Amino acid sequence: MNVLLSAYACNPAHGGEDGFGFNWTWQTARHGHRVWCITNPDGRAGIEPFLAEHGRELAPGQLQFLYVKVPGWVQFLHRWQFGVYLHYLVWQYLAWKKARELSRTVNFDYVHHATYGSLQMGSWMWRLGKPLVFGPVGGAQRAPAAFRRYIPNWFSSETMRNVVGWLLMTFDPNVRQTLRHATTVLATNSETAGLARRLGAQRVDLFLDSGLPKTFFPATFPERKAAPELRLLWLGRLFPRKGLLLALDALRQVNPAVPFHLTIIGDGPQGAELPGWLAAHGLTGRVTWRGAVAWSEVRAAFLSHDAFLFGSLRDSFASQFLEAMATGLPIITLDHQGAHDFIPAAAGIKVPVTTPEATAAALARAVEYAYHHPTELRNMGRAGYEFALTQTWQARTGRLLALITPLLPRQAGWEALEEDFAEALPHLART
Repeated sequence: MNVLLSAYACNPAHGGEDGFGFNWTWQTARHGHRVWCITNPDGRAGIEPFLAEHGRELAPGQLQFLYVKVPGWVQFLHRWQFGVYLHYLVWQYLAWKKARELSRTVNFDYVHHATYGSLQMGSWMWRLGKPLVFGPVGGAQRAPAAFRRYIPNWFSSETMRNVVGWLLMTFDPNVRQTLRHATTVLATNSETAGLARRLGAQRVDLFLDSGLPKTFFPATFPERKAAPELRLLWLGRLFPRKGLLLALDALRQVNPAVPFHLTIIGDGPQGAELPGWLAAHGLTGRVTWRGAVAWSEVRAAFLSHDAFLFGSLRDSFASQFLEAMATGLPIITLDHQGAHDFIPAAAGIKVPVTTPEATAAALARAVEYAYHHPTELRNMGRAGYEFALTQTWQARTGRLLALITPLLPRQAGWEALEEDFAEALPHLART
């Protein structure tokens, strides 16, 4: 089949949206399809070395990247927040023009808008008149207002984000047209799925945005040696919405008879405040902050701890959850948004999001339970490990092809799609 990928963020050297964009592109080609990826030149520095090393795995001409630049004045404005939106919107328009030109000589079987994964920003690719896969996208999830004390920049971080989203959905007809024309909208959480339906999407499927390479997984389920204290790990950028202060409030309430030690990995704007928080919470001797570390050290940290304590107040999902589960690390988190939808109930403890006081207390009780029930903790880790094994990029791409197969007009290449469908169906049934 001929597949067109729209991946504004696309770089194999990075994680997050960059990694998502590249993996959808690369794995679609590895499934045997001819792929054209339209992307932003920012990713070129990572794409070209990767292709130089791995390009021989594909047939000549099977994968092509087309780099679309924005005008210089738009690039200049990109340094400010409003310029980020402008940059993406202008790029989308220019990418569509490139795609329209390309479609005059290439008959695409379907188009996949992969990144950015933002429902509110839509996609210009519906105008090609081809079957469109939109997503996975998030955007409808919101930080609970009751927890605003944990987000001191609430107005700029949350209120303005919500206002911009409302303006786009209300006054940009492209958003509703994208949803109405999409063959399927892949939503990364139930909140986004519900919003997509309300805005006119004909078909919406819950679909995790994160994936992992096979090389990330230990060969077998990693058994952890018993330790005198519960070793907790928190990993993420030190932004208010990531909820680190909520986690510290919870740990302050843990029964003093429960020995634990928390390792924090990550850096960000709240780093300057962290030492003071630890002192105020009486946790200075029970927490180690390592700052930003190399990726190899991150993976080693997943393997050397007993539980992953992480509860974003607003997140589509958080790829750290999948990474933790892939290393057999049980999860302690909040039961909302993508964590609610995709972390298996058996893979950890998800506490209700009610009030800050009740939620912090519930997280504290979860930590105590984890310490007192090592056998159950191990079982949680195994359940997460088995789930993560179904979320390799290869399997996820097969699952997407299985999903889109019955939605495409029957034509040349259908037999290959049916093979993908048969291969991915067992995984699809488990998710």
